[in-house]
Amino acid sequence: MSRAAPPPLAIHGLDWQQALLEVPASATQEQRDTMVASWAQRCWQDLCTALPQQRHAVLAHPGQVQERARVYMATQETSGWLYSPLHLTPQAPRWHADSSGVLLQTARQAAEAGLCGADALVQGTAAVFAALDGFSPEFTGLRRHFPLLGVSPRQQAFAPMPVEMLRPGHAWGLYAVMGDAEGVLRCLDMGVRLVQLRLKNVRPALLDAQIARCAAAAHQHGALLFINDHWEAALRHAQQAPGIYGVHLGQEDALALGESQFDQLQASGLRLGVSSQTLWELARALRLRPSCIACGPVHATTAKVKELPPVGEHSLRVWAQLVHEGVEQAGLEALPLVAIGGMDVARAQAAAAAGADSVAVVSSITRADDPVQAIAALQRAIAAGRAGRG
Repeated sequence: MSRAAPPPLAIHGLDWQQALLEVPASATQEQRDTMVASWAQRCWQDLCTALPQQRHAVLAHPGQVQERARVYMATQETSGWLYSPLHLTPQAPRWHADSSGVLLQTARQAAEAGLCGADALVQGTAAVFAALDGFSPEFTGLRRHFPLLGVSPRQQAFAPMPVEMLRPGHAWGLYAVMGDAEGVLRCLDMGVRLVQLRLKNVRPALLDAQIARCAAAAHQHGALLFINDHWEAALRHAQQAPGIYGVHLGQEDALALGESQFDQLQASGLRLGVSSQTLWELARALRLRPSCIACGPVHATTAKVKELPPVGEHSLRVWAQLVHEGVEQAGLEALPLVAIGGMDVARAQAAAAAGADSVAVVSSITRADDPVQAIAALQRAIAAGRAGRG
C-alpha cells in the first residue's frame, strides 16, 4: 500500500520585531533571543491549531533591521536559530531589507519540490547567505553559505581526522561497523583499519569489557576505533589507556549533550563523528565542528529503523560538496564524509565515486560466507570509486 500524500506545506514569514515591542531596553541579547524563539514557536502552534488541514513552517526574521543575518525557524521537524558559519567573524553577512523575500521565495520553491519544512527553510537561508555574498540567490552548495542550526557555533573544532582521508589511496576507505567486540576484532585481523563498536542495550560491566578489548586490539593494529554513542565510557577508557580514536553520535544522542559535555570530549582529543540524514540535521551537525560527517542511510538498511526514506546518491553528492568545498574562504576545515546504509560492493563503489571518503558497512561483512573475500572486494571497490573522482 502506498503512503498517502502529506498535507500541503505553508511557509510563513514573520517579522520578529513584533515580539520585541514590549521588551525593555535593558534586556540582554539572550533574553531577546528567548523572547523571539518563544514567540515563533507559539505562532507555529497557533497556526497548526487553527489550520490543521495544512502543515506549517514559521520563519521569524529581523524585518527591516540590518543586523547580522540570522533567522529562527519553527517546524514540525525541529526548531532553532539558523545563522551563517561566519556569524562570529567580521565577515558575517548582514540582513538586508529584501532578504526575507529571497528566503521565503526559495523556501517555498523547495517545499513545492518536496522538501520538508525544516529543509526548505535551511535551503532558503542558504540562498540568502549566497545573495548577501554577491552570488545568485539560490542554493550554491558552498559551505560558507550553508547555515548552522542551534545555539552559537562552537569556536573550536574537534581534532581532525587524518588529512590523507581527503585524498585517494588512503587506508580508511572501508569503515566496519560491528555490534560487538568479536566482530571488531575479526575485522581488525582481516585488515580493516577504521572500525566502530556499536553496542546497544548493554550492561555497564559488559560495555566496559567490550570497549577495553576493542581499544587494545585497535592500538595493536594501528587502527582507528570509534565508539558509538557511549561517549562517557569512551572518554573514561581513553583517559586510562590508548586505542580509542573517537566517538560517533547519532542526532538524538548529540542533541542530548550540553556544551560542557562537548567541551569534555573536545578537550580529551577524541574525534567526533556525527550522523545526518536531512539538510537540517547536517546544519545541526556542522555547528558542532566535528571531525567527520556521516550521511545516510544512502540505501535501505535493516541495521536501523528509519522513518524517512533513504537519501540516495544525489544527496550524498550534495553532502560531499558541502563538507569538502568552499571551506577555506570561511576559515573552516574540510571534513571527511562517511556514507552509510545498505552498502554492498557495487553501492560502496558508487558511494565513493559520489564523494564519500569512507563507506560504512555492516551486513555485507557480517553475513558474508567468506568475510575475508568480502572485505577485500569492498576495499577494492571503494578504492576504485575514489580513484575515479580524482
